Amino acid sequence: MKKIHIAASCNTNFVPHLAALLVSILDNCPAEDCAFRFYVVDDNIAPESKELLRSTVSKYPACHTLTFFKIDPHEFDHVVISERIPQTAYYRIKIPELFRGEDVDKILYLDCDMIALQDIDELWETELGDQMLAAVEDAGFHQRLEKMGIQAKSNRYFNSGLMLINVKQWLAEGITEQVFEYIQQNPEKLRFHDQDALNAILHDRWVPLHPKWNAQKYILAHETVHPNRKGKKEYAETRQQPYIIHYTGRHKPWDKRQNVPAGKLYQKYSHMTDF
Repeated sequence: MKKIHIAASCNTNFVPHLAALLVSILDNCPAEDCAFRFYVVDDNIAPESKELLRSTVSKYPACHTLTFFKIDPHEFDHVVISERIPQTAYYRIKIPELFRGEDVDKILYLDCDMIALQDIDELWETELGDQMLAAVEDAGFHQRLEKMGIQAKSNRYFNSGLMLINVKQWLAEGITEQVFEYIQQNPEKLRFHDQDALNAILHDRWVPLHPKWNAQKYILAHETVHPNRKGKKEYAETRQQPYIIHYTGRHKPWDKRQNVPAGKLYQKYSHMTDF
């Protein structure tokens, strides 16, 4: 049976939204030969929230498992945080380290403010080669590499909300340590915090995915225009059929006062959880 390893970082407030994400993944995977291994980096999640998440996943076949990991928060005492981006956001940098010595070649990291609408097996089978990860270009086009003074072959900058990580390569090259070092030495450059630091180290080391796998609000709401013809075509395809919706930005679909693009899809899967 194929094992698909999926990781997320979460605190108590976001567990209901993570539950909706996991349900959406399970509900859209028709294959009986796939076993999901869900890993949650536990940022002091309340015990009752853990039980509700476990009971939500347990409604599906027993081959799917849910594991909680703890990370020492003091390792992140030096990071730059903000109202919108807490310390928890940085935990993704450490996730590959949790699998040192394990038989895990790759992991799919997902932010909690996402919903899957298609079988993610195709994404899981993405060929990484010697690249460090696969991701979708950030739709903000903020020219972050240039503004951070990074010399790169390409100005492409990925959104770290979805990363298919080459675990063995990451560990072999000590990427976690390199990213931490960049954070410590360049705090004034980190406008987008962990995402900036990851791009600063991994520029030119990632496989670009079709934006349908990380359909950001900028794309769905027509808030940005891709600068080239191929990108414009892919954005149109993404709006027509997104595979994973990413509710980026301040407005989230669980805040019913906000009119969020594709917010009803979040509500659909949220109602299928035990929360």
